[in-house]
Amino acid sequence: MSILTKQFQDALSKIEPEKDADHAADAHAEVRDVLHDDADLMEWGLHSVLIGSYRREVSIRRVKDVDVFCELPNLPADHDPQDLLDKFASLLAVEYGDRVAKNDRSVKVDFPDFDMHVDVVPARCADDDWEIPDRDGGWEKTHPVRFSELSTARNQAHNKKYVPVVKLLRQTRRALRGDVKPGGFFVEVAAYHAFEGIPNADSDACPSSTAEYYTVALETMAPILRDHADNFARLMNPAIPDQDLHVRATQQELDAIADAWEQAAVDARVALKSTNDQDAAQTFKRLLGQNSDGDDVFEVPVAVSAGHRSLPSGESPTFG
Repeated sequence: MSILTKQFQDALSKIEPEKDADHAADAHAEVRDVLHDDADLMEWGLHSVLIGSYRREVSIRRVKDVDVFCELPNLPADHDPQDLLDKFASLLAVEYGDRVAKNDRSVKVDFPDFDMHVDVVPARCADDDWEIPDRDGGWEKTHPVRFSELSTARNQAHNKKYVPVVKLLRQTRRALRGDVKPGGFFVEVAAYHAFEGIPNADSDACPSSTAEYYTVALETMAPILRDHADNFARLMNPAIPDQDLHVRATQQELDAIADAWEQAAVDARVALKSTNDQDAAQTFKRLLGQNSDGDDVFEVPVAVSAGHRSLPSGESPTFG
């Protein structure tokens, strides 16, 4: 098998968000300070938290948008969602001017110095869940913080392999489909469901390397993506089990990612089973493409010649 341990470690380092993580935290702090100066929001119990891929630690370079979830547990039950968005937009416009734009479900604030924007999402309490403005002018149930908690639990169950593999899978989507929808969140949710069927750290059948985890995840996700594209089985929101995931993609785009994923799963399995590390690495290099800096994510190791002291996987043999 070609597990290429060092190459996968290096690949993960090349897709880390790096300074974007600090910028996300700084942008959140700025927005939070502006909102916390408003008496009404404070009376409504405002508590803002970063959510999204950044919060779940699965974001990859580059982070272009950050979601700030604004919990308002004491918001009056009859408050209109669009009026609430208007209030947030007005408050933020005082500080940020024309960098603020109201959307159907959130208020966007551009941070050009960070080459990033923040989506501010107001939410009211709905029993054990939250509701946010929807595109039709009403309220929609959600619970992004719960999804973060579920992701953390999944990562622990798989001996902290879930998060890095999801990053690799999001990078694979980018390499295979570029900016075409569906996006990284769609792939992440499919991965979350797929990992339910992958033996975890308590099982002897648990994948033994990042390469194997990545390959098995591609294989397990492929039928999930195909069933969704064929309308045979819907992709569900992990945080709200009875809620379909909103997927902004055409039928053609859903078919295309299902096709690409099935082929990627086949190619990864061939590479994993290969006894030639260079051939295997070429496949993984293609599947992971380039990061946002234009650098190849996966490196092909130098071929081993007679008398070479190290293996192409980066692991040195021990002779006793």
